Amino acid sequence: AVVSTQSVHYGRGKAGSGRDISYIRNILRIREQLLFLELAKKIKDCDRKERFALWAEQEQDLVQHAARAYSEKLISDLCYEKIYERADVELQPILKKLYNLYLITVLQDDIGYFISNNFITRKGAKALKKDFNELVAEIAPHSLNLANGFGITEEMLSAPIARDWVTFNSYDNAGEMKEFEDRVR
Repeated sequence: AVVSTQSVHYGRGKAGSGRDISYIRNILRIREQLLFLELAKKIKDCDRKERFALWAEQEQDLVQHAARAYSEKLISDLCYEKIYERADVELQPILKKLYNLYLITVLQDDIGYFISNNFITRKGAKALKKDFNELVAEIAPHSLNLANGFGITEEMLSAPIARDWVTFNSYDNAGEMKEFEDRVR
């Protein structure tokens, strides 16, 4: 459902925890809808040529902001579904923490928008750092198992760039494709 500015309750923001998954998901949804509503209002009365100029030149920042809001909400929704509805019960606790860490990062990356639109108070914004650090501390003991879960083999790690990236990048190595150098140049 599309939100209009009349149906958004701005209130005074929320100073609560970055651990409030439901609230964070809700403000991500509202942010996405408000940004696309703002963009739609700006282009609704334009003809095709004006619309392109507005989209590609005059309102490029708004277009990029709306696109980012869309992708961050989509990632959030997909993660939520996979973790809360489909993930193995034994994996859920760590996956929930990783998901929460992602949500806090999204909030921190666009904190100016969330504060200026009264979704988060300044006090709540400051508390995000504490919540972030606590989650990192909770996840850290599991980091080796998480990394091993990607199935990266020793053979993959033995690639020249994985062992000594400084030396690897100190000369033109054609991206390790010496034998194909004539094709990549």
